[in-house]
Amino acid sequence: MRYVIVIAAIAFFLIWDGMYNQGRYLDTTVRELRHVVRYVTGKA
Repeated sequence: MRYVIVIAAIAFFLIWDGMYNQGRYLDTTVRELRHVVRYVTGKA
């Protein structure tokens, strides 16, 4: 049941971000994740 809640929360966030913010928060999150991955793997 907790997985259903987590998936629903993520889906709600993605829909909300896409409709009201043109995906700004998702774009920022992806950029930060790429930065972290580059930092951790040493590919700066």
